[in-house]
Amino acid sequence: MNNDDFRGWCSSLATVWNQHMLAVLPTLFSPAIRYQEHPFEPALHGVAAVMSYWRTTLAQHEQVECVITPVIFADGCGVAEWRTKLYHHNQQQAQTLAGIFIVNFDAHGQASELREWWLAQAVEEQQICNALD
Repeated sequence: MNNDDFRGWCSSLATVWNQHMLAVLPTLFSPAIRYQEHPFEPALHGVAAVMSYWRTTLAQHEQVECVITPVIFADGCGVAEWRTKLYHHNQQQAQTLAGIFIVNFDAHGQASELREWWLAQAVEEQQICNALD
């Protein structure tokens, strides 16, 4: 795996989110992936658990615009920053999310461990007022 491979991996993960393409996930994650979405919650173990998590998550998201930007890749480990705008159906609000992840890759170019940190901010609808009214 090299910088270009990592850039492609990040682009594929963004496509999964943007286009709800769950079928791509098993190509990105090793069968034994350790996936930790929040630092204070237990990690998910195995691609089936990650698929279940993403299936549930994607069912709540509409109008997704995700961009993942690689920051650095070296020695089988990559760091990326991501930003996403979406409508969260269950919370009935538009949100902007920003986060980073650190991902380790196996010899096959699949993620063997992913640790993620992110924050969400509700986006208030902006109302335009006519000053002459």
